[in-house]
Amino acid sequence: MKQVIIVGGVAGGATTAAQLRRINPDINITIYEKGRDISFGNCGLPYNIGGEVSDRDKLIAATPESMAERDIAVKTNHEVLRVDSDAKKVIVKDLAEEREFEAEFDYLILSPGGAPRTVPALLDVPQAFVLHNLEDLDDIQAHIKAQDVNKAVVIGAGYIGLELIENFAARGMDVTFIHRDDEIYRPLEDDMGGFFVEEMEKHGVRVKLDTEIVEVDGDVATLNDGSQIDAPLIVAGIGIVPRTDFLEGSGVALNDRGFICTDAYGKTSVDCIFALGDAIETFYQHVDSKTSVALAWGAHRMAYVISNQIDGNSSVRFEGLLGTNIIRFFDYDIATLGLKQSEVAEYDHFIVDHKQRNKAGYMDGSVPIRARIYVRKDDGRILRAAVVGTEGVDKRIDMLATHIRLGGTAPDLVNIEVAYSPPYSSPKSVLNMLGYKTIEKMKKVKD
Repeated sequence: MKQVIIVGGVAGGATTAAQLRRINPDINITIYEKGRDISFGNCGLPYNIGGEVSDRDKLIAATPESMAERDIAVKTNHEVLRVDSDAKKVIVKDLAEEREFEAEFDYLILSPGGAPRTVPALLDVPQAFVLHNLEDLDDIQAHIKAQDVNKAVVIGAGYIGLELIENFAARGMDVTFIHRDDEIYRPLEDDMGGFFVEEMEKHGVRVKLDTEIVEVDGDVATLNDGSQIDAPLIVAGIGIVPRTDFLEGSGVALNDRGFICTDAYGKTSVDCIFALGDAIETFYQHVDSKTSVALAWGAHRMAYVISNQIDGNSSVRFEGLLGTNIIRFFDYDIATLGLKQSEVAEYDHFIVDHKQRNKAGYMDGSVPIRARIYVRKDDGRILRAAVVGTEGVDKRIDMLATHIRLGGTAPDLVNIEVAYSPPYSSPKSVLNMLGYKTIEKMKKVKD
């Protein structure tokens, strides 16, 4: 009987195991997970802090016991230290028993995820945390309760950082935001994000840009400008790095940033080894370019692809991704898709920007929504899009993602037929208007 070993759980590894078991009841599956928990809704972690996820246990998607009911063996607190591709075995450390052993595989699936970046000044600071998994959440909640904490310092402005700011504020805590740059949310264009500071200050959050913590003494943090702030709780959300050090000498190819190189079938440079999740380099769907995107959709889709590959169905392949994403920040929704801003510069393009009301302008309660697309000059393809507003952003970004995936271009946006009624849209939606503006700009480009 074939033996499949999976390194890591959560969205990538645990989903692949479940998919593979559904289509193949006669294969041995073992998951080795370095952490305590095998599968949980890590995107929901900040919302338990703020109270929107009132029951912490609802974040648990699967346990070793529930996996065992599907005949999937799960070994938590087990770290894979090395991979021997030639011998088709892994060297595993049982962290609880402090012992190492070998395990053989026919197929190996890598889903190691990423490790949170560190802030040197916070090393060995007892009230400093990251929020990367369920254990981190439990530690933060326990610290707040034990120390009766009512002040929080958040470092960084990625997904986790912004979500923590909102949720600590929702909890009624006194929040200070520290960011070493003056550009707050890098996935969004600077000139579209003027509301970030305004929203934070409106909700009582102190904002300190171009600032870093250089020292923590007790509950007091000293900043690089010489000022000091109360810091009984510090949470850093400054991104992740791929957890791929254990692959050194394995023959599995990594790119120059340490991400695992994969193809359209989830295969690595070693035939019997597959990879998915936050630690892989994959590719865009709409342009011929590589990318690394730490988002759940790609992991779930690749889980289905890999499980079918191992089962022998080579017709299932990954078509690439758009990196479609959205985040809520207090009253605003911010969504982007496609190339990163730095990547768009590699293509000859022009920008189309449009702002109008999310529904008929004469309706009470209508609010502005702004959309921007980057259009390739030679064929009208949409390279990137960003949408911002307080209502209806998800609808627009999802329509754009679907339009692009089905081969639609920017001029084609004029033909998108929306469900129109004054409470929902305008006869010519914001996406239609982007299409009309594109047509006019393309005339000028050709002239």
